[in-house]
Amino acid sequence: MNKNTKENITPSFVVEFEDGQSPRITMGIKPITESENTRYIWRHMDYKNPEAKKFMVKRCQIPKDIAEAMCDDSTRPRYFRNKNDGIVLIMRGINYNANADPEDMVSLRVWVDHKRVITLSHNPLKAISNMLEMIPSAEFHPTGPMQLFLTLAQNLTDGINDAVIDLIEETADLEERVLNPDALSDFTLRDTISDMRRNIISIRRYTAPQKEIFMSLQTDKWEALSEEDRSDIREIYNDITKAVEDLDYCRDQMSVFHEELQSKVSISMTRIMYLISIVTVVFTPLTLLTGLLGINVRGIPFAENEYAFAAVCALLILITIIVVAVMKRLKWL
Repeated sequence: MNKNTKENITPSFVVEFEDGQSPRITMGIKPITESENTRYIWRHMDYKNPEAKKFMVKRCQIPKDIAEAMCDDSTRPRYFRNKNDGIVLIMRGINYNANADPEDMVSLRVWVDHKRVITLSHNPLKAISNMLEMIPSAEFHPTGPMQLFLTLAQNLTDGINDAVIDLIEETADLEERVLNPDALSDFTLRDTISDMRRNIISIRRYTAPQKEIFMSLQTDKWEALSEEDRSDIREIYNDITKAVEDLDYCRDQMSVFHEELQSKVSISMTRIMYLISIVTVVFTPLTLLTGLLGINVRGIPFAENEYAFAAVCALLILITIIVVAVMKRLKWL
């Protein structure tokens, strides 16, 4: 896989959603003074920034163990609810950054409560950029923190599905190459299949447990979840489930392609060995006879006869005909 030649760092910002006013975006990690009209805020930070964890604990009043879990370098997709009526979700999104492979998925850590959405990532995420572009739009009006998070989750899921669609198209192209009669002469085919299998496994590794997040979330009895929220969660769950099923399909297809190539190689080798065996069987008695006649000792019959060579050639032809006839009789040919 290609690694980023330059480390990407996500910009920090905070968005205030107020009644009767357009959302206000402030860049950087800094405290903000919430007005009486502030309904909720969305804060995004780089979890590798040393100030992020301190800010979460001191300014955002996030429990220290939760802040440490959200800033941990090694995470897997999971979901749990805190006793203070906040939920923590750790997810992954497709890596669309320059010089990066999509399967090197970017980690997104989320805290949602009644008044805030706090998101953390290190590398920039396309879903976050899309959300920032949507905020000034009049059509973008999430009613609360959960609706904001679900919009972000839907963007994240759409990115995964777009990557999976590309994999399906590549799988269809590979199928044509594998079924091509000249597949054995395509020396790059095996490497392409191996690369595809690795990509599929990498994306599925994080997408499958991400499906479980939304299955757990839609059955959670948290009172902050409205019926509209649960309906949106079901849609996201269905979209992720479809992505996982498509990944399974692509993975199974890669296995079929590999077996098909192996079968073609085996058949080709069998045909070659079959031809070699026929030639060996036909020429073994001829080699034996010519070897006997070629020894340089007295007693070779007709050695002085001028027609002896023609007679030997005729004998060799006769032996060949007899051997072929016997092989046909035994159904070896």
